[in-house]
Amino acid sequence: MDLLATLLLLAGIFPLTKALRANRATTLWQALVWALAAWLAWIGVAWLRLLRPGGEERLAAYGALCLTGCAGIAVLGARRPGVAAWNFVVVGLLAVLLLPIFNGLGVLRLEPAQEIFLAITLLVPILNYLPTRLGPEAVVGAAGCGWEMVRLLGWMSPARSPWLGLFLLALVPWTAWLALTTGTPASSEVDRLWLAYRDRFGFVWGQRMREQFNRAAHHAGWPVVLHWNGLHVTAAEPLPDPTALVATLRAVFKRFGLQE
Repeated sequence: MDLLATLLLLAGIFPLTKALRANRATTLWQALVWALAAWLAWIGVAWLRLLRPGGEERLAAYGALCLTGCAGIAVLGARRPGVAAWNFVVVGLLAVLLLPIFNGLGVLRLEPAQEIFLAITLLVPILNYLPTRLGPEAVVGAAGCGWEMVRLLGWMSPARSPWLGLFLLALVPWTAWLALTTGTPASSEVDRLWLAYRDRFGFVWGQRMREQFNRAAHHAGWPVVLHWNGLHVTAAEPLPDPTALVATLRAVFKRFGLQE
């Protein structure tokens, strides 16, 4: 199990780099860079656990949890203008999360308030993606991070299933990639654009952009409402030109660097 989890973590670099390439022109790119940094940290945890279990592995696990939370928080600032500046917020968050290491001069000393703060930081991105197509992957990732936190805080013996958390985390990139690249095709161009955006940026941005589109549709007098699962007709009236609907949705997404 230990070698399998390590190999799966190494292989997970492939779907992450594919995601980076697919989003290189979008505001999500910087969040994915944070995600890749977190993933490399988890690979480091796996190698330390495999070759040198002990204190260094515990520090690496805490650092990987902090970077994972920062990657999720980075998504919340993924809109122009301000996406570059948001990285300073994320760096500040990382510095606060790493205070237990700095204060302990290289020894992890966690206070209850710091444990709660880390848990909240990890919970925010999980809730952000829970109502999307990546919801199952968010649950699996939450289980993996939760197991690592339980071990880190000493709530169970370190010898009990030491690889379960890493194994669960190793599954996330692959299952997420499959979820986003396969599935039932959308019934219209508007639904395709909307669902692709919703699943990539999550609930926080998805809800705000859905409200913007619905306000624009209301002012234009269109008998449509964009629900969380797609476009719905609200009255037995002639529908607007699909090209106009697509153009409006693209305009709403413009600040995210989406070209499609």
